[in-house]
Amino acid sequence: MREHYSPQEIEDGLHGRLPAERSREILRHLLHGCPQCQAAVRQERRSVSTAGDFSLPPALSAAYSTALDRSEDFARRALGLPVEEREAFREALSFLQKGGEARALSAELDVPFSGLGVCEALLARRWALRYDDPRQMCDLAQAAVEITHSFDSAVLGAWTVADWTARAWGELVNAFRVAARLREGQTAFGKAYEFFQKGSGDKRVLMRLLDLEASLLGTLRDFKVAQERLTLLVELYRSAGEDHLAGRALITQGLYTFYQGNTEAAYALLQEGIALVDIDRDPSLLSVIAHNRLLILVECGRFREARRLLFDLRSQRESEGRIARLKLRGIEGEIRYGLGDYASAESIFREVREGFQEAGLSFVCAIEGLYLATALMRQGKTEEAMKESVAAAGIFRSLNIHRELLSTVLLLQEALERGQMSVTVLETTTRFLRRKQLELGIG
Repeated sequence: MREHYSPQEIEDGLHGRLPAERSREILRHLLHGCPQCQAAVRQERRSVSTAGDFSLPPALSAAYSTALDRSEDFARRALGLPVEEREAFREALSFLQKGGEARALSAELDVPFSGLGVCEALLARRWALRYDDPRQMCDLAQAAVEITHSFDSAVLGAWTVADWTARAWGELVNAFRVAARLREGQTAFGKAYEFFQKGSGDKRVLMRLLDLEASLLGTLRDFKVAQERLTLLVELYRSAGEDHLAGRALITQGLYTFYQGNTEAAYALLQEGIALVDIDRDPSLLSVIAHNRLLILVECGRFREARRLLFDLRSQRESEGRIARLKLRGIEGEIRYGLGDYASAESIFREVREGFQEAGLSFVCAIEGLYLATALMRQGKTEEAMKESVAAAGIFRSLNIHRELLSTVLLLQEALERGQMSVTVLETTTRFLRRKQLELGIG
């Protein structure tokens, strides 16, 4: 391994402009603590907007793991493109990473808003934002769909155009799911499969669509069909020699099994998935696995164990994005509440509610408002608790939510209007809505 790397080499490695192995070498060198190269990172980090938070410990390890994951993903995407499209991919991705608007590419750069490279850059940037900005995810995926519909089948071939269009529609479905735009997601999935049927039958495209469909079905609470998709997906991945991806699918199966109340089977599937995944290939899975364990502990009321696990998980998820950090912070509030530290819980729930409100995630914002109300009521702040409860109920009623959830909200509102609100009613309602939010994958 070389002793030092130049600032330009470090920047290129973090942006995926180098081969995957070179990027890995540079990031391992940084992770091992070279002061000179770490100084170069600090100097350059303003221009490396998507490489994570390069603060030094305790977040150093998590940040570099995330940067490595993104760097290798970008490099893999570039290598999968025709040679003549790779430069457009790199230029477009760099522009998007710096906050550029998708449709400003032509005006700001000498890169037309068309072609495989630009389409792949849009999809890559969309993926990098999956924990951070649901609105922009949707915008980027919609722009990618728009580009695929302008592809020339006479140049690229009808099958290639159909494959790319199916991919783009599938990623748009996923963006709609993350943004809780479920009805639009269902409609878009019909388009994804429609174009897949016109394509080459590429198993990689099919596996990706099955993966995304399982996520959408889980969000829609259709766990039986979601599990069928995941079972098929595991078989396809294993047949293709993709044990790592099979492991990811098993971990998802474990989570859906947990949502259905079978903790023992969920744990078994989680363990089977852990045995197959390659953590070096996807370091973020460490935090996903730990996060699933944390959810189970909180649901079971094992708050002291959850607090110990939270300490380790916080450093792992530090660089994953604003939404992931807010979710973890919200779970911390639940732990503090469960341990009787109501004042700290109040402060955390208030912070998380405001964060989700800014992100435009209304459903989870309202749930955090109810958690805040319970913490306030526990402290005898009844009037403020009522105000928060009324505001949360109003948000729920403004949304197009599941009938079962709406009936719960109406009962909550009835209790408020009759002056029959109590800590028990608030706790029961909030826990129910939280479980349903997790089951439906909202937010």
